[in-house]
Amino acid sequence: MDQRHLAALIERPEVQRRVLNGYRGPFSMGITLNPWNRRELAISVQIADSDPSHLPSEVELEGETIPVVVEGDFKTPRPLF
Repeated sequence: MDQRHLAALIERPEVQRRVLNGYRGPFSMGITLNPWNRRELAISVQIADSDPSHLPSEVELEGETIPVVVEGDFKTPRPLF
């Protein structure tokens, strides 16, 4: 799967729900390189929860297994004004 197609997929609410696995707090989602195989893409997720263990380590999208890289302690940006 190429970067543009994966980027379009993670914009879909049903894909975000699958990746977030019931998580309801602030989050940021994007695309990164898989840290275990730098030739593959992965979904990068940052969440406000300090324990991200309830999120999946991978999801299947359109028949491909995509790794999910999760970081906790995400801080929601505050407006400048």
